[in-house]
Amino acid sequence: MKKLTFERNRYGKELLIDAATANELDLVSDTMILSFYMIVLLEECAGKYFLDTQEIDLQPNIIIFVKPGQINYILKSQFSKGYFLFFEGDFLDEFFQDKNFIYQFGFFHNSQAPSFLHLENSIEFAAFNDIAAEIWAEIKNRTQDSHHILRSLIYYLLVKLHRTYSRQYGQPRDTMTDPVLLQFLRLIDKEVRNNLGVEQFAKRLGISRVHLNILCQRHFSKTAHLLIRERTVAAIKTEIKYSSKDFSEIAYEFNFSAPSHFTRFFKQLTGLSPQAYREDLSNW
Repeated sequence: MKKLTFERNRYGKELLIDAATANELDLVSDTMILSFYMIVLLEECAGKYFLDTQEIDLQPNIIIFVKPGQINYILKSQFSKGYFLFFEGDFLDEFFQDKNFIYQFGFFHNSQAPSFLHLENSIEFAAFNDIAAEIWAEIKNRTQDSHHILRSLIYYLLVKLHRTYSRQYGQPRDTMTDPVLLQFLRLIDKEVRNNLGVEQFAKRLGISRVHLNILCQRHFSKTAHLLIRERTVAAIKTEIKYSSKDFSEIAYEFNFSAPSHFTRFFKQLTGLSPQAYREDLSNW
């Protein structure tokens, strides 16, 4: 498995965003983990793209969203025409001075919703593709103030994509701006292997358990407990799929007190035992 990190000084001076056309990329590794965000806009493509445990059928006019740490399996993928946008979370953090800013967008940080958009309306896809093309062109023809243009373009693209994503998947149309919830989502990702409870998260956030649940119900129509469990089981599924570790080892890596507790937790959330889930994956 190949781990890719962002080349911050590729252009001589640090630039935390990059872009490439499908023809410029040589994706020789079939399994990769990225340390950065990636948006893939494919006008012409075929095959399948596996992102963690999601199986994505590649069709023309598809947009794929990848966040840091996700496993990308591309052996069966063909990219004929499109753009790849890469950026570090810090690229936007510096602009908005908000370390949780990127968590506003559900297409990156909602473990229960798809990580892609398929747009049957080619005109709508073309509008997004044009923004990606402008980002690519700005990077290729950089000037001293390019970073201002690039931040504006990527922000514009993210918000426009969020609106379309929300419409297609029935998510809230407005981006989430509550700083406590954004920090909560960031903490869930950071602590996903530590098996923390709602009370522990609430303490880290400096609020009560009741207040945290009210915020989660208001925005997600879910309890904080369920959000934590959903993110945890998603991470466990990825670990089972891409590693050959035995279940006892996985249980302790995710801080369960005993393998039996791990098995019970997984079955409650998925309806399958870890062993049955691993056996099902052999059919992929």
